[in-house]
Amino acid sequence: MHFGRGGQSFWTLILTSLSLLGGLLASTSSLSPAAPKLLIHSWSTSSALLVCRASEGQRGVQFILFRFREEVDSMELQSPAEEVHFTVQLKKGTEPELFCCLYKNLQGLYSAVSPYLPIEQQRGVSPPSAIPSLPPPFLSVEPPSDKPDKLPVPTILLQQHTQVWHMLCTGSPAYPGAVFTLYLLDSQRPVSSHRVQATSHETTFPVPVQDTLVAFYQCQYSVLLGGKWTNSERSRPLAVSRGLPPASTPDVPSVDWPLVLGCFSAVVLFLCSVALVAVVLHKRVKAAAEEKKKRQEAKFWTEVHTKDHVVDLTVRCSSVTSQEWANGNTTSRSPLWNSLATFTNPIH
Repeated sequence: MHFGRGGQSFWTLILTSLSLLGGLLASTSSLSPAAPKLLIHSWSTSSALLVCRASEGQRGVQFILFRFREEVDSMELQSPAEEVHFTVQLKKGTEPELFCCLYKNLQGLYSAVSPYLPIEQQRGVSPPSAIPSLPPPFLSVEPPSDKPDKLPVPTILLQQHTQVWHMLCTGSPAYPGAVFTLYLLDSQRPVSSHRVQATSHETTFPVPVQDTLVAFYQCQYSVLLGGKWTNSERSRPLAVSRGLPPASTPDVPSVDWPLVLGCFSAVVLFLCSVALVAVVLHKRVKAAAEEKKKRQEAKFWTEVHTKDHVVDLTVRCSSVTSQEWANGNTTSRSPLWNSLATFTNPIH
């Protein structure tokens, strides 16, 4: 490009001032990334292809091109990149046009503005700067655009730790270091939110002060995937009453109902087993007693049938005279008729 001596000094002064101003703004903002570089890739008689390249080690998710102070073009990317290309139409005139650019990184911070690049409509003049070399390619994996990268649903429960009640929200172990957020049911305004360590996938929230008797809470976690924050679905609602039960003290131990029910079931099962064994033993003892009785009865009747019970009851009659009967002489009476005789006396 060719300028007159006065015009060249004027534009040199403007470019120097703008460069100093950009450097001052970059130095005062310690959190902003360094300014990018704006280069000419190629041009024609009425247009130019510009390259806005981020500073070394940085990548942007959005690049913005300005003509002096007016925004000309903006490009948002699905994945972070080191540079982008802009095509601009050059205006007819003798004065060069000033272009600059900036970018936004993954953390959402905007960089400082690049130094201004003067371009005028060319008439067969070679470009003022060499075509920059292309950056080395990089490989990245992104989820398919037609299918979401769907995160597992978290869980939320109420737990007690050191006599203080908390709400424990647990996300997927495959996505550690997420940002967890606590919500009231049917509310878009978060109650609390914080990021966990890179090795953790769960966090606890203190129970807020409630105005209602019962409040329902949900939790959600967010992770950075492919340069974008992806939110999981909210957990199932957790009902929390305003008057939480007091923490158990060592003097008054709480009743462990599952343990009590387990012990009661074990005792009932043991008693049923003992009763079953007793019934079986009683039946066996009774059967053995009946068998023994039958054997004794059989033995008794066998002995009875084997004995000889035939007795000789032959009676011998003796004649008594009437005189002896009148005199009462019964000395000659047969012993058979003796009233004191027993079966032990011999029978004649």
